[in-house]
Amino acid sequence: MLTSSTIEDYIRDYRPVWAFELPKEFFPKEILIAEEHPFFRLAYSQSSYDTRDFMSYAEMNPNRDWGERLPLAVGLSLIDNEAKARKNLKLPMFRQYKGIIALTLQAADGVEKQTGTHRSHYTWWRTQSFQMSNLQMCSL
Repeated sequence: MLTSSTIEDYIRDYRPVWAFELPKEFFPKEILIAEEHPFFRLAYSQSSYDTRDFMSYAEMNPNRDWGERLPLAVGLSLIDNEAKARKNLKLPMFRQYKGIIALTLQAADGVEKQTGTHRSHYTWWRTQSFQMSNLQMCSL
């Protein structure tokens, strides 16, 4: 389930320590909070996941000037539909990815917002409390 909220309320209620430091003003005002909500993320390997699968564009390219796109660059892309994630694996722009990670997010894991042109795409700003132990590789 995803619940609408504001970033101010989330910060007040959860006191998050973000995985990537950003001033509060960089977050969208309106956000979503996940509670036992399933998402999918593309992975570099078909059989396992590692920390590289959870690096943002900003972490992979720290010297790049992201300008106004910085909020999206520090977030991670998620897909809320497994069939759509499988379809994305076939697109040329995602050829570096070979697998799909299933994750179920909790409120303490960070905040999300539907972004991009597809309704199934979300940006996730994760917290340091997110644990990779709750992940599962999808069989392809």
